[in-house]
Amino acid sequence: MLLSAALIARDEEKFLGPCLESLAGLVDEVVVVDTGSADRTPDIAASHGARVYRRAWTDDFAAARNQALDLARGEWILYIDADERVRAGTADGVRAQLGQQAYLGQRVLLYPRPGHSAYWELRLFRNEPDFRFRGVIHENIWPAIEARQAAVGGLIGQTGLILDHEGYEGDQQHKHLRNLPLLERAVADDPSRVFCWCHLATVREGLGDQAGAEQAWDQAVRLVTGKTVRLPEDAVPFLHLVKQGLTRDQDVSELVDQAVRLFPTNLQFTWLQAQALMAAGRDGEAIGLLERLVAAGRDGDYDRSWAYDLRLFGVLAYDLLAVCHFRRGEFDAAGRYYQLAAGCEPSNVEWRVKAAACARRGRA
Repeated sequence: MLLSAALIARDEEKFLGPCLESLAGLVDEVVVVDTGSADRTPDIAASHGARVYRRAWTDDFAAARNQALDLARGEWILYIDADERVRAGTADGVRAQLGQQAYLGQRVLLYPRPGHSAYWELRLFRNEPDFRFRGVIHENIWPAIEARQAAVGGLIGQTGLILDHEGYEGDQQHKHLRNLPLLERAVADDPSRVFCWCHLATVREGLGDQAGAEQAWDQAVRLVTGKTVRLPEDAVPFLHLVKQGLTRDQDVSELVDQAVRLFPTNLQFTWLQAQALMAAGRDGEAIGLLERLVAAGRDGDYDRSWAYDLRLFGVLAYDLLAVCHFRRGEFDAAGRYYQLAAGCEPSNVEWRVKAAACARRGRA
C-alpha cells in the first residue's frame, strides 16, 4: 500500500464528505480518528470507506494526529484536515513521485482561503515510526524529519498537488476558550515557539486580556530579533505591531524598516512601508513601492512561503496609488488608478465617482 490519508476530526459533518470524495484515486486508504463528535462525522467517514477510530480528547492535537499515523498502513502519509480538499486535476503524477527513494517528504500548495495566494506546506511524508507530530497545539512534523535529515540525509520535494481550505472562522469565542490553556502549556513547554506566542496574544486579545496580549506580542518580537535563522511565520509579530501603530497614527517608520530588513521577501511589509511613507508625506517614494506590488501581482513574482491577500497586488495598491498621485496634483494618473480599482470591484461606486472627479480636475 503506497499512500494513506490521515485525519483527525470532530463535528465536521459539514465538510468531511467533500474532503473524502476529493481523495478518490489518490490515496489507498483513509484513517479518521474522531475525537468526540456529537454529529454524523463518524458515519460519514465510514460511508466513504474510511477506517474510523474513536479517541477521547486529551487537549493534545499531536497525540490525536499521531494515533492516526500509528494506524496508517501506507508507505506514505497525506496529512489533511476535514475542511480541506484536493483540487481536481492536481493529483496526476503524485503517486509516481512518492516512488523516489531519496525523498523523505513532499510539499503541496495550500490555498488557505478564497482570494489569497497559496503557500508551500509539507503534507506528504514517509510513514516512519520516528516521524511523529510534536506540540499540544500547532503540532509540527518538521522536527522529526529534520532530525532524520541531520542523521542520514534525505530530500524534501515539491508536488503539483493543491489543497483548498474550505472552512470559515465564524465565532471564535469557543475556540479561544479551548485554545488558551493549550497555548499557555505550549509556550511553557517550549518558550521558543514564536507562532504560539502570537496565537496566544490573539486569543488573549479576543478574551479581553489586553495586558496579557501585549506581553505575548513583546515576547514574540524578542524571540524573532534574537534569531539568526528566521522562519516565514516569524514575520507575524512585526506585522501586528506595524498595523497597530498605523491604526493609532504612530510613527512606525523605524519598525517597518527593521521588518523589511528581517523579512526582505515578504511583500506585506512593502505594503505597510508604503503606508508609512504616505503618512510621512513621502508620496513619491510610496508610489515606487506600490508599483512594485502591482508588478509582482501581474507577474506572479512573490514567494510561496506566505499566503497573500491578492487584493494587495490589485485593488488595494490601485487605491493608494490614486491617493498618492492625487495629492501630487497628477490627476490623470490618479483617475487611471481609480478606474483600475473600480474595475476590480465594480460594485464600489466611490472609485468611479473619484475617477470622474479626477477627470474633471485634469481638464480644469
